This record gives sequence, C-alpha cells and structure tokens, in this order.
Amino acid sequence: MSDLLDKALDMKNLRGAWEEIRANKGMPGVDEVSLKAWARNWEDRLMKLISSVRANTYKPHKLRLRKIPKKSRREFRTLRVPTVTDRVFQRAILQILHPVFERRFLDCSFGYRPKRGLADAVQRIIVLRENDYRWVLDADIDEFFDHVDHDLLLGFLRHDLPDDSLMPLIKKWLKTCRLEPDLAVGIPLGSPLSPLWANVFLHRLDQAAAARDRPVVRYADDFIVFAESREDAQSVYREVEETLAALKLKYEPSKTRVASFEEGFEFLGIRFRGDSCFYTHMGKEIEVQGDDLNLLFKRTLPEYE
Repeated sequence: MSDLLDKALDMKNLRGAWEEIRANKGMPGVDEVSLKAWARNWEDRLMKLISSVRANTYKPHKLRLRKIPKKSRREFRTLRVPTVTDRVFQRAILQILHPVFERRFLDCSFGYRPKRGLADAVQRIIVLRENDYRWVLDADIDEFFDHVDHDLLLGFLRHDLPDDSLMPLIKKWLKTCRLEPDLAVGIPLGSPLSPLWANVFLHRLDQAAAARDRPVVRYADDFIVFAESREDAQSVYREVEETLAALKLKYEPSKTRVASFEEGFEFLGIRFRGDSCFYTHMGKEIEVQGDDLNLLFKRTLPEYE
C-alpha cells in the first residue's frame, strides 16, 4: 500500500489540488507568481514539484503578510499566505488527510470539515438547549493560532497518522510559520493545512470534554461547553482551563464567561436569548424560533468569518 506522501504526489491528486487553489483565487506569495502566471504551465510546475519532493530538494517559501478587516471593521486579521506552489502542495496533502482525520474527529466539531458547517453547529446548540442544558461556558482562547505549540502538534500528528512520510514536510512548513525564529509556536491563517492542524490540536479538547461527559459545540477555535446549572458551568470553566493549560493555551478572560440562555450570549455571530436566536442578514436582524430554524438557516445563514 502506498504511503501518504505517494498518494499526495499522485498526478491526479495534484491536478485536483491545483484546480481547487485556482478556483479559490487569492493573491501571489512572496515570489510574486500569480495564479494566472502559474496556470500558463501548470503541468510542468506540478512535475517539477514532484521531482523536487522526491529528490528532497523542495523548500517552502516564506509567507506573505496581508491584513484584512474583520466584520467589525475596527480590527484586522493578519493572513500569512504561502506561494501558489506551496498552496497547491498543501492542498494536495489536505485532500489525502481529510479521510484519515474524519474517522478520528468527534461529532462535536463542526468547523472546516466536509459537509459540516455553521448551520449544523447552531442546530446542535438548539437541540442541547431543548434537552435542558440551559447554561454554557462561552469560551475564547487567547490568540489560538499564534500559540499552537509545534512540538505538541507534531506529537499529535505522529500519533494520529498511519505513517511518517509527511512529517519532514510538515516540520518544514511549521518552521516557515514561526512568528519568531527561536520560538516554535503558531500556525498561519491563510495556509490550506492550518484549519486541519487547528482541528488536530483541539481534538484533544473535544476528547477531554467527552471523557467527562460534557456536551461541546466547537467550530475551529470557538467553542461552548454545556451544563445544566450555574454551579455545573463553573465546574466546567475550571475543567476546561486545566485542559487548555495542558495544551499550553489559556482563556482570553475578557471574552470568556459562564452564561445562560435566559440572559443571552453570542456564538459565531448568532445571538441566543431564551428560546430564540437572532442573526443579521443583508443588514436586517432576523429572529427565528422552533420549526422555522432548519429551513431558514439553510437558506440565509452567513458564512462564518
């Protein structure tokens, strides 16, 4: 049986990865090679990529920084964008790894997974609310993407992957995305593999909650944990704090709190209060209840930023 690297370097897989990257558009990397330029001789570029990886001469480029405004327009998010070649190769590997990790990830995880998304996460919240989980830990991790520990992540990947053929490449990519040369932390917003790395890392949070029989809804690094009383939710706060510490992470205190559906809270841009929830669509606030939820969310719920 071929190892993961062989599968990633299959020409059909690489061609599919190139088509996905081209469809997603995006800016050039630090080499200034645009998608349009890459498309002129994409087959030759893929062949050269295969040859360089096989010869162990492939070296990823540094990342290009780009600031984009958040929805509030008052804050900015920093993207760190690989070159087109590096994006294509990461996408090719992502396509091979999806089925490996989909067998491992728990049902409470909704972000950046095939056929799962924000609407599904909101529906799960409603189900838990209707099953008398009326209290939540509404948690925010302090600068999660900048604080992912590389040694921990590499250990999780070694544990989860069926072979080590991709590990040298992953180490190279992680080294290029260090915020400081001597500090092995951080994964970049803007790289195709980063959402998967985030889910691999926080899968350990899901497992810890499941071991304690704590219901969770997680979308990438945003999550809420459910409880049946204020006292139980405060216990959840301490439990999750310990789990995050083991992952070398911590709460953002100003954005983490114990709350109830009665007093209301916001998660992923959706406002929950009592038995209702609200969101903004095309500049209008929309309230939905009960049986209208599924149909209306499927039609109008905005993509999570």
